Amino acid sequence: MEGASPFVLAKDISARLAWFVSGVDVDDLPREQREIVMALKNQAVDLRLEIRDYGMAQTHGEQEQLAKAVAERLEFLQASILKVSEYNLLGAADVAQLSAQVQQLKEVL
Repeated sequence: MEGASPFVLAKDISARLAWFVSGVDVDDLPREQREIVMALKNQAVDLRLEIRDYGMAQTHGEQEQLAKAVAERLEFLQASILKVSEYNLLGAADVAQLSAQVQQLKEVL
């Protein structure tokens, strides 16, 4: 996805995480695992919406403010991806792919 826009990158991350969550029977997970999986799903959706707002910002100042919010969201998202992998719910290849995409998104902001 070299040269992709922030929105395209966020949309792809969100889609990958939605695909992951759809393959997990969340109701059968222990409470802590269920909470982190659902948080990950919500973070992916929020990221996509924040990136959309970033792209639609009217002023440079507004865009900078939204970029800071997105950067914080990306840090939290990365930590959640790693936490989910600790429970062996997400494989090493998926973690590497998602982490690379998160890093790429950080770089284009």
